[in-house]
Amino acid sequence: MLREYGAILDDISQIVDLIVLGLGFFFTVELYQYKHAMPGSAWEQYFLIFLVYSLCWMISSNVNQVYQSRRFMSVGLETKQLIKAHVVTFAVTIASVTLYEPSLIHNRFVFYFEATALCLTLGVHLMVRLMLQAWRTIGRNTRYVLILGSGQAAHSYLDKVNKNPQLGYKVVGYLAPERNGLEIPYLGDYSNLQTAISSKIVDLTVITAPLSDRRVKECLELLDLMGKTATVLLDETVAKVARSRPIDFGGLPMVAYDASPRLPVQELAKRGMDVIITGIGLVVISPMLFAIAIAVKVSSPGPVFFGQERVGLNGRIFKMYKFRSMVVNAEELKSKLAHLNEMSGPVFKITNDPRVTRVGRFLRKTSLDELPQLWNVFLGEMSLVGPRPPLPSEVNMYDPKHRKRLAVKPGITCVWQISGRNQVDFDEWMAMDAEYVDRWSFWLDMGILARTVPVVLGRRGAS
Repeated sequence: MLREYGAILDDISQIVDLIVLGLGFFFTVELYQYKHAMPGSAWEQYFLIFLVYSLCWMISSNVNQVYQSRRFMSVGLETKQLIKAHVVTFAVTIASVTLYEPSLIHNRFVFYFEATALCLTLGVHLMVRLMLQAWRTIGRNTRYVLILGSGQAAHSYLDKVNKNPQLGYKVVGYLAPERNGLEIPYLGDYSNLQTAISSKIVDLTVITAPLSDRRVKECLELLDLMGKTATVLLDETVAKVARSRPIDFGGLPMVAYDASPRLPVQELAKRGMDVIITGIGLVVISPMLFAIAIAVKVSSPGPVFFGQERVGLNGRIFKMYKFRSMVVNAEELKSKLAHLNEMSGPVFKITNDPRVTRVGRFLRKTSLDELPQLWNVFLGEMSLVGPRPPLPSEVNMYDPKHRKRLAVKPGITCVWQISGRNQVDFDEWMAMDAEYVDRWSFWLDMGILARTVPVVLGRRGAS
């Protein structure tokens, strides 16, 4: 949930703008009716202008990058892109409507609508920007940054962060061959990169050292292996980086290097799907949840729900909930059963786990014990589709390549769940999750959800 109050507001801007265009159309019609006698039959024609304008706006606003993150976009740039998108939309609308019905242009309704739409969307964007800046200034929606390098470039970046708290960045420390006077924790030289990322929450790594340095190149390769996003502070030595995109950090030119780039519209669709499905689902299945809660409570002493700390996006710790399917002292008994573990790697699984209760065994076999995680999804700590959230103790044993699965939000189901679950060994499981991170798309999520249903109903791979 830490992520996303501001990020969600950024992502839903396109939907908000469409709503604003609708309100602008309604306001313009009312104003036009007040000034002119507009027959009821003309409504259909004027509504055509709104539809054409809205369709053109969706295309033009994305082409002109109106919805890129406000963290990297100044108010002047956002205003310029917004106006440019409206001008293009207006021009295409005028041309389209003129070809269809030239008389619609003569009464200047479309000009009134354009002015209203521009003013309303510009006002909304500025208001959202102020809200996000205020939210980040008080420490919410924070992005944690690790600086790789030192010198004047690192000082410039740190100074920019300190002077702009509204951007919502917090620098956790820096790695450099030696200390260089930065007033943030020194975390060691470049060889400590893996240790630093394992011990800190790191959403972004900013590279202020020359990319010609062999050690820096090795760090970039390690960041890519771990699925981390890196940005490079530009200088004359910077070469073109694959899968990079230029960004403007308050006047400082930088390049963002995304290990697994994603379109904001796809991210919005994913989050929207999570909220809608879980919101409706929790209401619909509430009688079933109540019945399961009674069965768990009656079958064995202890709480109904089992909350356990898990590792989420980029190392964030959150509490994941399940219906309790084991005896109360299950964690204490785990060490005594370690020799029965059937999974390779830092994962503990036993087919006939003696700690599981009678009701719990049924819940696990049918995956009903996972239902409370819909609440985690609704809160934004998890997603419907994503790698399963690991235990902190498991993450501490990860190799760098295994940490790539932490580069996306954890989920209830993923490739592993539809590919045999407990029948798949640890290394193959991690490879599946890494491939999911690299190939992610909204349609891949839809396919995994569709394939999950028969797997759950068939109880394949569950224990």
